[in-house]
Formats: sequence, C-alpha cells, structure tokens
Amino acid sequence: MARTLSLNSKILAGIGSCCCCMAVTGGVIALVVVLTAAPAVICSVNEPSYAAVLVKDGPGGDKFTLDNMTVLPPPSLYSSLRAEMNDTWTHNTSGYTYGLAGVHEAPMILYNGTKIAGNWESVPSLVRGVFWMRGNGVPEILATLQYAEWFGDEKILLLPNAPFSWSWYGGAEPPTGADDFAHVYNFIEARSLAEAQGEGNITVAVSFKPCPEDAFCVAGSDNLTFGDVQSHSDGILTSPSVMTSFVTWTMEEMAGVENGSLWYRRVSLYCSTVGFGSYELTKIIDEDGQRIEPYYSEYVQYMEGAPHIIWTGFGEGNHLV
Repeated sequence: MARTLSLNSKILAGIGSCCCCMAVTGGVIALVVVLTAAPAVICSVNEPSYAAVLVKDGPGGDKFTLDNMTVLPPPSLYSSLRAEMNDTWTHNTSGYTYGLAGVHEAPMILYNGTKIAGNWESVPSLVRGVFWMRGNGVPEILATLQYAEWFGDEKILLLPNAPFSWSWYGGAEPPTGADDFAHVYNFIEARSLAEAQGEGNITVAVSFKPCPEDAFCVAGSDNLTFGDVQSHSDGILTSPSVMTSFVTWTMEEMAGVENGSLWYRRVSLYCSTVGFGSYELTKIIDEDGQRIEPYYSEYVQYMEGAPHIIWTGFGEGNHLV
C-alpha cells in the first residue's frame, strides 16, 4: 500500500482528493505543483495517456467532450430537474446555472439527471447509481459515473464534464463528520468550487485493468475491479492534464454490501508511492434508483440536514440549456 503522507496541515490532503477540481484557483494548483514538482517530474514525463488508444484520425479525433457523446440528454431534462431545485442562481461569468437541493432530493436529482436512455444501458452496472465521496477532504459530496461513454474493447470509461453529475456541500458550517478537514471546508469555498467545475471542460477517463498486488481489490482480478483515473483538459485524449501528471488517481473495489458499492479512491504522489487525500467512493443509490443501506443512512447522518450545491445547466443560448 502507498505510505501515508504526514502533514501538519490537512489542507493539501483535501486538495489532493479532488480529481475534477483542477481548475479551482491558480494559487491552490500552484501550491500543489510546487510541493510535488521536484520529486515527481520524472513521473510526469513518463505518464502516458491511457485513453490515447481511442484517438481517431482526422480533425478533432483527439478530443472527447460532452458534444461527442453518442446520446445527449433530452432538451427538456435539465429544465424539469431545475424545477426541483431551491435558491437557484446564474454564474455571471459563464452564464451557467446552479441551485440547492436537500439531503434526500439531491441523490435522486443526480440519478435522474445522468440516467440517459440509450446511454445508461451500455455503462457497466458496477458504476451505475450515485456515490457519496466519504472522507473526501474537499467540500464535494456526491458523484455519478453513469453518464459516460463506455468503450468495451478497451475497457475505458470516458466521463465528459456535464451538469447534474456532481454535488458540493451547501451548508453554512462544515459537518461535524468532516472535523479533520474543517479548515479545508473554510479555505475552499464550495460555491466557487462548483462554479469552477462548470467552467472547466475536463473529461475524466477511467481505464480498467487487472488488479495489481498492492491494491484493495482482489489481486489479478480482471472484472472491472481496478481502474486508473486520468483527467484530460478540454477533452484532449492524447495527454493527461498537468495535474494528473503530478498526482495519480485509481479506483479499487473494496468489500462492500454489494458488488460495486464501495471503492477506494486512491490519490498518490511521487510515482504513486505516497498517499495524499484518498477517500472511499460509497454507492448510496443503486442502478435501480433504490437506497443502499447502511450507506445511505450514514450519508444522511453526515450531511446533518445541509443542502447540496448542484450545477444545473449551461444557461440560455446553449443547445443544452
């Protein structure tokens, strides 16, 4: 297993756990890069893009974003889900729309916002549903992996940057369950983090491989129990993002209450030798939209009644409003 990095401040560990918040602030990213650059530069030079095998010949063949999805959400979906939100607002810079949703409402809003007919059926059942990012030091709460393009021959899942796929903590005070990271919650303002997520056109690629010896999954298993996770700025698949070059992510299936319900989201530095802000990706809503216990109740207890922030659309003038 990767050794745990001992830091006086857990702020950096929280930042490290965030795979999709690479565009939060230049200062935060610069801080992480400075701390990791010297030992990790050799690793970054040698870091391949696992999704490069999907690159096609011709203009734009190296790029995959939401517009490249085989099936797009129906035009009415986002507007109907926005009707279920509270305290909605529009980000002045991007025009993207956001809102708040309750503890019980948010998981189903994300589930319905990413269960797209004609696409959802082709995604592996292990990743369908809604996940709680338990132990994530950054104020991010829920994530979905089910609106994605699945390439079965290559065993690669591409997740474009899309509304209703993620949620952030919307409470005024950090939850008591996040005491170890309370200063991170205060340091990184969740609303700004959410708005940065909407603006950052990041595509995430999960490349499934046989489980290695030092992972939580069963060593040697080749049934989608282990995946390397990389982010791609602007959806360019030929190379991983700068952040991915210095910080590596994996998904490793753990023993949960059912298959695919519990994953170790390892975050590592220094050629994957030092742990840095890892957490447990815990499924609370299954592929049929049903609650998974005891995980769902544990998630509710953690939230203490606080709402979620959800990115709800691209705003007026876009083909997916």
